[in-house]
Amino acid sequence: MKIVKVLEFGTGIAVAYAGYLLRDMGWDIDRIILDEEDPLISIPSRWGDRNNGLELFLNRGKSVSSDTANELQDRVAGVDIVIGDFSSHALTELGIQTDFFEVITPRVGVISITSFGLGHHLSEVSHSELILQAASGLLYLTGEAQQAPQQLPPYSAEMCGGLTASTAAMALARAYRLDGELRRLDLSIVEAMSMHTFTQSAAFIWRGEVTRREASVKEGLRVVPTSDGYVYCAPGATASMDMKGIAKLIDEPRLTEERFQTAEGRKDNYDEFLALFIPPFREKTAAEWFTAADKLHLTFSLVRTVDELFSCEQLETRDIWTELDSGAKIPTRAFSAYPMFG
Repeated sequence: MKIVKVLEFGTGIAVAYAGYLLRDMGWDIDRIILDEEDPLISIPSRWGDRNNGLELFLNRGKSVSSDTANELQDRVAGVDIVIGDFSSHALTELGIQTDFFEVITPRVGVISITSFGLGHHLSEVSHSELILQAASGLLYLTGEAQQAPQQLPPYSAEMCGGLTASTAAMALARAYRLDGELRRLDLSIVEAMSMHTFTQSAAFIWRGEVTRREASVKEGLRVVPTSDGYVYCAPGATASMDMKGIAKLIDEPRLTEERFQTAEGRKDNYDEFLALFIPPFREKTAAEWFTAADKLHLTFSLVRTVDELFSCEQLETRDIWTELDSGAKIPTRAFSAYPMFG
């Protein structure tokens, strides 16, 4: 079974994103629309208007068709895996029997992706992205120490759920090849997000340490202000920052002192570290620092706004943007013309 045939239905981003990822694996994805229009169209844009472009991005490379609930059930027998939102309220809204998860029999398996899982009463009501992020605990681990809980980028929870569902689909296909058994998986978006809090919960279990957002005293700075904005100066772990290289870059030899070479040393001398580290960056633009860092083989990165991304020469060269009649731009093409994993 080299190419797996997947039937995808649902009104949210998680299901559609799972199909999107599997399509890039070379799988055959059929997206079934049970409404008059694709529900992805009506999801509000992060910029506030209705033209979000989600259906163009998430449906790229899929076969999309409109069917009735009865036609959907008839098509199940001809596919390997079915991925959808099998919560009772979603099935009722789409006119599908509420025991659909238990009764359908595709060849390989069935995957349900809902907010809290089919066995949880909270999955029977609609939830916002903000609620899913908060319920997972991840909302309380981002941002600076003095800030209130900070929301992650739009659709982070749903995309995390979709990523988990796509991984589960690959596991289903693998398991089926081994034993030929049909399996049903009940996945939760909140639990998928909670996996990212594992390191924090482990710290509490072993040391009684409660992690809450960014520490006020850090191992180093990732983003620093420049004359025209910001530059990202530590894309890797701040604990392993190349301080001697940065000292050469910003012409501040005092940063080569032994006390600044380790994460603990920088934390123990944090005020002095900031006083030496930040001011030089304000003297040049972010692009100038990025170019200079590249010559020293330091892994810097530019901090781009949405508008700057839309005018980025590299992205324009890759021809990934599609412009709608409304003037909105969205990425509809992968960076590679072919699936990354065939």
